[in-house]
Amino acid sequence: MSPAAILLYLLVTLWLGTTLLAQFRLVLPLTSRLDGLHLIPRWTFFAPNPGVRDHHLVLRDRLADGRLTRWKSVPVYPARPRFAWLWNPHKRASKVLSDAIFALGFLLKKGYVDAAGVAFTVPYLVLLRYCAHAVPPEPGATQFQIAIVDSAGHTQRTLECSFLSGFHNR
Repeated sequence: MSPAAILLYLLVTLWLGTTLLAQFRLVLPLTSRLDGLHLIPRWTFFAPNPGVRDHHLVLRDRLADGRLTRWKSVPVYPARPRFAWLWNPHKRASKVLSDAIFALGFLLKKGYVDAAGVAFTVPYLVLLRYCAHAVPPEPGATQFQIAIVDSAGHTQRTLECSFLSGFHNR
């Protein structure tokens, strides 16, 4: 084996070993300091604060006589096609909706927008338009309202309304 091949094997082995060590929090400050060119990747398979809540988008109609219909679930995540692992063009649409739900919650939670200004934000307008077209109106419906409901827990499911819109014309 040539000296160049030995050196190459040594460098790759050193890089792989450093990459494995960099995955541990205790070693991370040392590897970060020595990695000025950012050649050592760091993979985080699980977020430091994993999600513990599911978000559901729901809609209800207001009929011409003023009565309200029952809440209906708005499909954010369509059924996965058989070959979704290979080709799934619908994933982008559900990702946009999911991001809009999170962004709306973030804007409200951080106080970047108040209840009066939320209707002028892009996430709100995206969700509003999608809901208006995704769920057909009840006969006689003149307006609709959307809400984001958070659920948590496996055995004892708790529900919490994190956002409730005003009514919008159909």
